[in-house]
Amino acid sequence: MTSATLMLLLAVFLSGGALGVFLLLLIGIHAEERRMSLTGTPKSRMTASTRRFLGVTVRCQTHETTPKTTGLKR
Repeated sequence: MTSATLMLLLAVFLSGGALGVFLLLLIGIHAEERRMSLTGTPKSRMTASTRRFLGVTVRCQTHETTPKTTGLKR
């Protein structure tokens, strides 16, 4: 095989891998949006790894972290 053929095969393999990762992320995002479950813990490994890869964290709002409202109008 020539080096051009090897380079072409490597390019096809790497682009297929990148497309596969992108599709898995897309499926994970759609699953989260469909269930509107970003406020809770992830239900599966795929959604957990999608959140980790995208950097999405869940911040629980407690009484102390909820912003206080004032009676002032803007």
